[in-house]
Amino acid sequence: MNKLFFALMLFSIISCNEKAKQDTNKLMIPELIDSRAFNRDIQLTLQNGQHEFYPNIKSNTKGFNGHYLGPTIRFYKNESTRIRFTNKIGESTTVHGHGLHVEGKVDGGPHNKILPNQTWDIILPIKQEASTNWYHPHLMGKTAEHVHAGLAGLYIIEDDNSLKLPLPKTYGVDDIPLVIQDRDFTNGKMVDYSITEEENMQGKREGTLIVNGTVSPYVKVPKGWLRLRLLNGSNARIYDFHLKSKQPFYKIATEGGFLEEPIAITNLKMAPGERNEIMINMSNGQSKELMATFLPPERRMLSIGLTKKRVLEIRVDSSKVSNGTLPNKLNAIHTWKKEEATTTRIFELLTYWNDKGNAYAMDINGKSMNMTRIDEEVTKGEIEVWRIRAGSGMMDHPFHMHGTSFLIVSQNGKPPKPEDKGWKDVVIVNHRWTEIIVKFNFEATKKFPYMYHCHILEHEDLGMMGQFTVE
Repeated sequence: MNKLFFALMLFSIISCNEKAKQDTNKLMIPELIDSRAFNRDIQLTLQNGQHEFYPNIKSNTKGFNGHYLGPTIRFYKNESTRIRFTNKIGESTTVHGHGLHVEGKVDGGPHNKILPNQTWDIILPIKQEASTNWYHPHLMGKTAEHVHAGLAGLYIIEDDNSLKLPLPKTYGVDDIPLVIQDRDFTNGKMVDYSITEEENMQGKREGTLIVNGTVSPYVKVPKGWLRLRLLNGSNARIYDFHLKSKQPFYKIATEGGFLEEPIAITNLKMAPGERNEIMINMSNGQSKELMATFLPPERRMLSIGLTKKRVLEIRVDSSKVSNGTLPNKLNAIHTWKKEEATTTRIFELLTYWNDKGNAYAMDINGKSMNMTRIDEEVTKGEIEVWRIRAGSGMMDHPFHMHGTSFLIVSQNGKPPKPEDKGWKDVVIVNHRWTEIIVKFNFEATKKFPYMYHCHILEHEDLGMMGQFTVE
């Protein structure tokens, strides 16, 4: 009896191991398009596709120059690049350069509509410091659906500082992009986008993690320091990232650029639209697992028993060694004082419920998004303080603005943590006030204004968005 028991146990262990191997897939790395290698002239086609998240099972998707997601585009500070976006998806859309400091006319907001079979031909002058940004649709009422289908990709900006720093720099080897999303599947096929009343309130939150379009990915990396560029590309879900071993890693950059110095952390909370760069020491040759805790949509919900899932298995190829190191100094950040601000603006993100307790409308400062109305007029080059909070409900909201980066002054009445003292364009707000300090250096006219909005895409589509000029 004991022999039979142990035989069954051994078979079970072997089966589980085999299943684990089958359920682990090589991480797909988006193609890198270096603007210099393409003579600063790039063509991207938005197209319908069919992507295999699971072997031999095709899901209906969309992508740039491919079936799902898009290539990573590398720009350089003080250089201009021409990009031609050709729309072949059969319906109108836009392509927003999320994080780019550019004028409103090339920002890609709802007013920059690309009709079917048309090409949006623009020149992007890069005037900002090294950072990890991204591009995605921003059509009013369709943003969530188009991003969910796969229309997203990364923009990487380099400058003299980033090129001189001894960080890992070999794209896809020791400098790896991770576009992290959540999706639902039925029999291996991605469930097409639809929205319920509950999802209007909480945003679309699904059960399976995908990274760069890969389910249950692993990556082989050289021995030494590893650089990961994380993008929370999900529609609504907020994650808490950590290593399964609970070991520390180092945060080196926020959305708008490098921190002044690396900060050792064990957890990294990220909302939709946020980007962070982290460094992990793989010198001991042992594999590590990057994990994500699925945070609840409302703060009053219990935090015990939360779902935890593996984002990425990191395996070490000891025959290769990373040339990158972790420098002590990364950047010099010039901060402004609140006393320098000429204007203070107030933004309250509001939700309205029906008798069933479901959200039926969302807005900012009591005004739902209206493309014919300018909500704020900003003076170019002046320093401002923006005070932001979620004025109703118990949800956290990621607040994003176009056209610039900002610095956090305070959250919940406290100064930012050291790891948050960097340039940002998304900040998580709750019912207490968050203060940021900001300056806009590029023009956005009434014809092509900038947006500010919640980056839970369903909330944005439902009207939790406003627009502003900079002149």
